[in-house]
Amino acid sequence: MSPSEIKLPDYRSLAPAVAARFERIRERPVILSVRDLKKSFGANGSTHVVFDHLSLEIHRREFICAVGPSGCGKSTLARIVAGLDEASGGEILLNGESVAGPGPDRGMVFQGYTLFPWLTVKRNVMFGLQMSGKAPSTADTEARQWLDMVGLSKFEESYPHELSGGMKQRVAIARALANNPRILIMDEPFGALDAQTRAQMQNYLLQIWKKVDVTILFITHDLDEAAFLSDRIIVMGVNPGGIREVIENPVPRPRSPAQFISPEFLALKKRLEHHIHPPVEGEPAEKLPMIKLTDAGDEVE
Repeated sequence: MSPSEIKLPDYRSLAPAVAARFERIRERPVILSVRDLKKSFGANGSTHVVFDHLSLEIHRREFICAVGPSGCGKSTLARIVAGLDEASGGEILLNGESVAGPGPDRGMVFQGYTLFPWLTVKRNVMFGLQMSGKAPSTADTEARQWLDMVGLSKFEESYPHELSGGMKQRVAIARALANNPRILIMDEPFGALDAQTRAQMQNYLLQIWKKVDVTILFITHDLDEAAFLSDRIIVMGVNPGGIREVIENPVPRPRSPAQFISPEFLALKKRLEHHIHPPVEGEPAEKLPMIKLTDAGDEVE
């Protein structure tokens, strides 16, 4: 069975609120256009093409998740959109203007904790504001507002090493949003967190997104996470890389953990799994060598 044979509910047949949400998204202006993007590495006849002719349009205030197997170029795409890597061909337009490097119109949150360890929580958030030319008093006031939004006002004078992993990422989100970017790029930001904290952070992120005029491009390996967060899901493939499908998420908003067993959620996850982990008939293509190092006296299956 191919992924396309796994039928998803048509959003028009779902609750009126779901249909209305997709119609509203389509009416919003396109904020990010990716046109015939290409990225390759190497030279002298050993070029490796990560992806080629990759095209995509994202509307204002959409929440887009990108999933795919390792090596498909998800993080590379995020870094090119952020201006941290250079494309080998094609172009990216943000609000109709070409992306040629990093800029305050794009914020980035990484999987690793990238806070400055020698600065307090508040001064980490103030850093970008002051770099953009704002006076210390203005940066101080705005940093406090962002910390209040992410629920960390009580920790403004703490240092990163005094925070939990989830709290560090909330500070990173506040710092990325403080410059009012048009798009927030998140490269597996919750990948290093434990399952409980990850679920909390997903809920925090949705709450923050509702309050801020920002579009989110979210890279993840977690299919449950993609189904829980996104408006649309970009499914990328490998060898060759590129977009295999763009799926409209039929799971109604607001989202809750109870929806993890809903028919819409389960159908979406099954379709994603068939893209990422297609079923293999018969024996696996590769098996590990069976080297027995000990005799425990009791065989396991």
